[in-house]
Amino acid sequence: MIPADVGKLVDNPGSPWLQYLQIGGYAHFQSAFVDGSAGGRDFCYTRGADWRRVRMTLKAQMFDSVSLAGQFDIVEDEGRFGGGVETDYFGIFSAWVELDLSKMWNTASLDGWTLAYGKRKLDELNEEVDTSVNALLTVERSAMATQIAPFREGTGTTGGWVKYVTGKDTFSGGIFTTDSSKEFGDWQDGEVYLAGWRRNRAESLNVDLAVMALGAAYQDTNGKDELYSLWKWVATPWMRIENGRWGWHSSGVIGSNEGPDSISGGTFYGLVAMPTWWLIDKRLQAVMRYQVMGSDAPRGVQMNFRYAREAGQLQNEAIPSLAAGLGDFHQSIYGGVNWVICPKRFTMLFGLEWDQLESKGRNIYQGYSGLFAARVMF
Repeated sequence: MIPADVGKLVDNPGSPWLQYLQIGGYAHFQSAFVDGSAGGRDFCYTRGADWRRVRMTLKAQMFDSVSLAGQFDIVEDEGRFGGGVETDYFGIFSAWVELDLSKMWNTASLDGWTLAYGKRKLDELNEEVDTSVNALLTVERSAMATQIAPFREGTGTTGGWVKYVTGKDTFSGGIFTTDSSKEFGDWQDGEVYLAGWRRNRAESLNVDLAVMALGAAYQDTNGKDELYSLWKWVATPWMRIENGRWGWHSSGVIGSNEGPDSISGGTFYGLVAMPTWWLIDKRLQAVMRYQVMGSDAPRGVQMNFRYAREAGQLQNEAIPSLAAGLGDFHQSIYGGVNWVICPKRFTMLFGLEWDQLESKGRNIYQGYSGLFAARVMF
């Protein structure tokens, strides 16, 4: 019998040992061009169409109380460094095992508690990071999201965490290593301490979806440790509201950079606001996003690597200040449309983004990026 959902092999809640098993994957195809000025000159840069990511996925539930999940990279994208794309196994993006404590011991005193260990995104820290890349409403996440929770070496973060759900509130906390190994990170470097709270407000606001959240993290490292990010600590409120055809997504950050040197330390802050509207219900969606970040240090904020900073690489336009992408003020405006050709299976995204990066009042970069993405889930 062919499963109703592609990749779903087992869906039997009454089974005593294996209740659910799904094997699938997703592939994202992207291209971009950049037209801007940096390093005292104008330039145009084109990134040809290439695979942005291809991952295989696994989800399972066993013994009614044990959940497993994993995502495995099978594409290595070297196009941004002047190379090509290779297909093979290249590491674990995320993988974890989660225990439902109330079901394991069949006691109401542990109701709502889950305990987990493995690799995952630190999605408590940002609305965009919390959103699955398959459901992301822009071609790339904002620079603020990637500064807060970077995906180093195309991998998640290894650690242990606990969640507690009570009524409409979810509380979570965890400890993660700063090591960014392709498989599971070791505990020889520093640690990231994470806490998060979120509340479901849909019923009280009389809307389809409403999530309000607050995350915070502290990074404990010394001079020889690998860093998770430049910050020492961050606090990150965010919210997501959807009702009918419209949506509103916003997030903020305030934190203190540790920095590899004195001019990239100091306090930084930022805000993202993103309204959305379905032009054709569930088929064609308009998206706008405004982002602003600032810092009291000359190199306290950083642009996304894709695609403007990529243009600054030595093998491309050879503009070192652009390749570094560091400054004390960054803002961007994104406008785009998302065409849902086959719901939950195939989507195409078209976007245009304007970026400005400054340091001490000096222009580091200003320009436009045209973006295209095709996302296939299977």
